[in-house]
Amino acid sequence: YSFARDRGTYEELEVIHTYTGSLFTYQFSHAWIDFRKIRDRDGIDWFENSVRASLANWKYCSSERKNYRTLHERSWGLTACDSPDGYRGDFGAPPSAKSNTAHRTDGTVPPCGALGSIVFVPGIVEETVKHYFENVPELWSEYGFLDAYNLDRNWVSDRVIGIDKGITLLMIENYRSGMIWELTMGSEYVKNGLERLGFLRREEW
Repeated sequence: YSFARDRGTYEELEVIHTYTGSLFTYQFSHAWIDFRKIRDRDGIDWFENSVRASLANWKYCSSERKNYRTLHERSWGLTACDSPDGYRGDFGAPPSAKSNTAHRTDGTVPPCGALGSIVFVPGIVEETVKHYFENVPELWSEYGFLDAYNLDRNWVSDRVIGIDKGITLLMIENYRSGMIWELTMGSEYVKNGLERLGFLRREEW
């Protein structure tokens, strides 16, 4: 409860946003904790917040197709990743800080951005992955998708980065079976921690 909870909007979507709106900030805790049936003591539904952040990112990338060849409704997910200028941690989308001006993009898109949101917007993500696989074959490697690509710079990463591959694999498994959520939420340490933090189960709302 000590971090800032700044609210912003993009189109009709209100989000408690992070500084640059980078998607990983809305995904990583959800890889482990199943927030679908719990809210914090302030009544915030963090799962719904990440759904909205994912939709805002998708809408922003869809609208930016006029400025970047790489960005459109089936190529989106601005988040920390490799880029033509090296690894960047500040890629993101609105809502963001400084009145929606703190987000950054150069047109680089990492597959992990969308795939990390598969539990939030599954239909959109499935169409996105199909597009990458069918239309950007140079993104594919023996370890799955390479880290990122940028058509405006005629660039495809030659790297597979563990933290980006990690969120991809964890979220796919949660989408398929919920296994990671089940294992984590079954831990007595996690249950005790969530209780001490004041999280409420759905039946307690």
